[in-house]
Amino acid sequence: MQPKGQLPPAVQLMQFIVGKWISKPIYIAAELGIADVLSDGPKSIEELAQISQSHAPSLYRIMRALASVGIFFETQDKRFELTPMAEYLKTGAMRAMAILFNADWSDKSWGYLMDSVRTGATAFEKAYGMPVSDWLETNPQAAAVFDGANAVKSATSHRAIIDVYDFSGINTLTDVGGGLGTLMTEILIANPLIKGIVVDTPRVIKETKKVIQTRGLEDRCLALECDFFKEIPAGSDAYLLSHILHDWPDEQCRIILANCRRAMKTESRLLIVEMVIQPGNEPCIAKLLDLEMLVTTGGRERTEKEFRALLESSGFKLSRTIATKESICILEGLQA
Repeated sequence: MQPKGQLPPAVQLMQFIVGKWISKPIYIAAELGIADVLSDGPKSIEELAQISQSHAPSLYRIMRALASVGIFFETQDKRFELTPMAEYLKTGAMRAMAILFNADWSDKSWGYLMDSVRTGATAFEKAYGMPVSDWLETNPQAAAVFDGANAVKSATSHRAIIDVYDFSGINTLTDVGGGLGTLMTEILIANPLIKGIVVDTPRVIKETKKVIQTRGLEDRCLALECDFFKEIPAGSDAYLLSHILHDWPDEQCRIILANCRRAMKTESRLLIVEMVIQPGNEPCIAKLLDLEMLVTTGGRERTEKEFRALLESSGFKLSRTIATKESICILEGLQA
């Protein structure tokens, strides 16, 4: 018997099969900045097409489809307005993520997923002949979207991290691969006695310095160029790896962890912020993000058991795992 309110299995499966019928129109709306355009009120399709330099009849079909699933709302006079979901397609919200995961260059790498399944190779490298990190260095427009999406993704988890972790006792915190420094600056604002160091590639650090300056934290936070596969600045009380280890296979993770360990004092802490795959068959976003890692970076999401084994093989012990209200955990490591 079909449970009340649940779609028949064939209908559910069909929704998954044609998922691009929703994801690609979301991408179009994000790329054209439609949500930003609608920020000051409803507009006709002709107005939207003129502002976004689009073909009005085709854009109408995109908007009508999105309105049918609650993204935008079509009025009786065929004007469109924002909905709660559409609000998140604005710049500074989830717009960059909608572009990142649906851009043509991302689609091309997903086209090699079968190759990854058959051989274990990274689909992106098969598609482009180089790792995604190298490719982004030569494609600044895509890199800007990538950095923006990561900043937004991190922003949703910042408060969750600060709410559950006690940073007292930390005088200096180093964020390894800290990106634009958005997490670090939030931690510093919430903990005025801490000084911070953000390390990342030269391309990223140029923008990190701007974020630190904008937040008025130049006197408490340094932004340094660093290759975490070679050396990490030494002497901090804690080292933060936020959404870093999932980008890499175990072998590369051990190199990063070894460099962290060399940089640490005896009493220093290692803080790993990642999704943790949960057992069983319940919905788990980490199991889906794991496929993005398979395609794009060659990394993986991990279970708590896998994190524990990874840390122990790198000279650490997992002291505790702290859940947050978001889909991430903080795994605290100490030197074994």
